[in-house]
Amino acid sequence: MDGTTIGFVIISVIVLLVLARWLHQLMLGQSITGLLIEQDNRAVAIALGGFLLGVVNVIIPVLSGDSHSFWRDVIGVCAYGIGGILAMTFAGWIFALNSKWMGLDLRREIESGNDAAGLVAGAEYLAASQIVSGALTGDGAALMPTVVFWLAGIAAMVLLTHMFHYLTAYDDVGEIVQGNVAAAFGYSGLLVAIGMMVGYSVGGEFTGYMSGFRGFGLMLLVTLVFYPVRQFIVQTLLLGCGFKFHGGRLDTEIAEDKNLGAGLLEAFGYLATALLVTRIF
Repeated sequence: MDGTTIGFVIISVIVLLVLARWLHQLMLGQSITGLLIEQDNRAVAIALGGFLLGVVNVIIPVLSGDSHSFWRDVIGVCAYGIGGILAMTFAGWIFALNSKWMGLDLRREIESGNDAAGLVAGAEYLAASQIVSGALTGDGAALMPTVVFWLAGIAAMVLLTHMFHYLTAYDDVGEIVQGNVAAAFGYSGLLVAIGMMVGYSVGGEFTGYMSGFRGFGLMLLVTLVFYPVRQFIVQTLLLGCGFKFHGGRLDTEIAEDKNLGAGLLEAFGYLATALLVTRIF
C-alpha cells in the first residue's frame, strides 16, 4: 500500500468517524461532550464506543475493495461508507425500538447513567454493523440484493432476540433496567454473536435469491446451538455446576449475585461459538 493510499484511508476513516459521532449525538438529542465531560456518564461512553466499533466494521469492506482512480475511490467511499453508516444507524434504531417494546428504553436509561443499558446499546450497534458489513460484501455492486438481505438480516435479528429472551429463567430485560451489568454482558454477547452469524449468512457472492435465502435459513437454524452452549458449556463445564435444561446456577449467579464473571463467561461462550461457526461453515 503506497503513501497516497494510506493517506486516503486515514482521511476517509476520520471523516466517517466524525459523521458517525454527529449521528450518534443527533440520536441522543444532547451534547456528547456535555454528557461525557460534565456529567461523567460512562453509559454514553460505552454506547458510543460500540457505535464507533460498528462504524469501523462497516467501512472495512468499503476501504478494502479494489482501487480505481482517485476520484472514483472517493465517490465509492462516500456512497458506500456513508450509506453503510446510515444503514447501521437505522438498524440500530430498529433494535432500540425493539428493546423499548420489550421494556428497555435505552435512550432514557443511558441518559440516567445506566452502564448496563450502555453496554446493550453498544452491542446492538455492533450487531447491526455485522449485518450491514455482510450485506455489503460480495454483492457485485448490485443494490437490490444488498437491500433485500440487509432487511432480511434485521428481521431475523429482531425475531431471534425475542426467541432467545426466554433462554434465561430470570427477566434479563428487567435486570438490565435495574443496572445489572452481569446480565447485560450475557445479553450483549448474545446480540453480537447473533449479529455475526446473521451477517455471515447474508454475505458472500450473490448467486440468486433462492440459494441466498437457503444459506440464510440454514445459518438461522444453527443459531439454536447457543442454548446448549449456555446450559452445558458455560454452566456445566466452565462454571463447574450441574447441568439443567433450563435455569440453574448460572442464572442464580447473574440475577441474584450480580456475578460479572458469570456474565462475561456467558458472553464469551456465545462469541466463541459464533467465531467457530462463521469460520467452519
